[in-house]
Amino acid sequence: MTNKKPRNMQNRTIKRSGIALAAVALVLNSGCYSGGNNPGIEYSPNMYVSEAYEAYTQTGEMEHNPYGMTMREPVPGTVAQGQLGYLGYPEGYEASATWSNPLAPTHANVDAGMVLYNRNCQHCHGMKGKNDGGVIKSGQYPPPPWSGYDDAYIKSLPDGKVFHTITHGKGNMGSHASVLTPAQRWQVVWYVRSLSLGDAFQYAEEGAAAPVATSNDIVSAKPAWLTGFEFADVDATEYRTIWGAMQNVKFDNIRYRKMKDDSKPYLDQVATYLTNHPELKAVVVGHISSDTDAGAIQDGLSEIRAKAVCDYLTEKGIDGGRLSAKGAGADHPIASNDTKEGREQNRRVEIYFVK
Repeated sequence: MTNKKPRNMQNRTIKRSGIALAAVALVLNSGCYSGGNNPGIEYSPNMYVSEAYEAYTQTGEMEHNPYGMTMREPVPGTVAQGQLGYLGYPEGYEASATWSNPLAPTHANVDAGMVLYNRNCQHCHGMKGKNDGGVIKSGQYPPPPWSGYDDAYIKSLPDGKVFHTITHGKGNMGSHASVLTPAQRWQVVWYVRSLSLGDAFQYAEEGAAAPVATSNDIVSAKPAWLTGFEFADVDATEYRTIWGAMQNVKFDNIRYRKMKDDSKPYLDQVATYLTNHPELKAVVVGHISSDTDAGAIQDGLSEIRAKAVCDYLTEKGIDGGRLSAKGAGADHPIASNDTKEGREQNRRVEIYFVK
């Protein structure tokens, strides 16, 4: 005899099973996925949110860690994997003037720098370094105080300072150290230099050692105060180092004529360079900012400061006949005189090597 359920009982069982399956589906749909960016209600959080300490999982604030992170800060004095190339560089923007690009300006390095530049820099500085990128054009951020990479200020800026700016940021520009390794940053420096110098930029043969030698044409067109002088050919990297050292020569304030003591070590670099290159002469040019009072301008303060530099170099053993002092006044700013930072840049002493 077969034990068989009545048909109406089978129907009730099927209906109950269908209702149960529908309920399960509803729970799964509402708990695990609700569409869009809304994760819905978590019925089984342990499946995908670890209860263990996970350094890279931030589900809540960690009150005992810096900044509330689950991650811990690196041990002081350690270097992240892949960042060993940064070891050995002194700290500080001014100190970076002495850094030299360890890579040769080969086509491979410049081309790699172009790719990295277009990926990370052209949004502000433009494809050709004209400060006409989309971010600047939007009007939300002001352009840099210099016109573009072909500006005399950028042409004479030491490679190390360009590297330092990419690494740490400067002004409105943030650090790019998290997206570019040290070697990549130096490649970007070479591409920036190629945009800056244009046809004057000289590539090195593949496998060549850095740097390549060029002449003083990195200063752009001959300034008016060099009338009657002829540029001498010097190594470009050495010249940028000396130029960067001169940017650290400061005087006590905009009216005072005494050079600050912490400027002297930088002039010692210049004296050493001139000692090692006895065939060179130098023209030292002083500049002041436009907020210097009229009396000081008429008094020839810019030339007085240039003479102070020449006097110091003479004390260091450089023949005074090799040195000339010129005053350019306030007519040649390299930054805006509307800001304190810009005025400080405009109060400067420059050096040009001539035959």
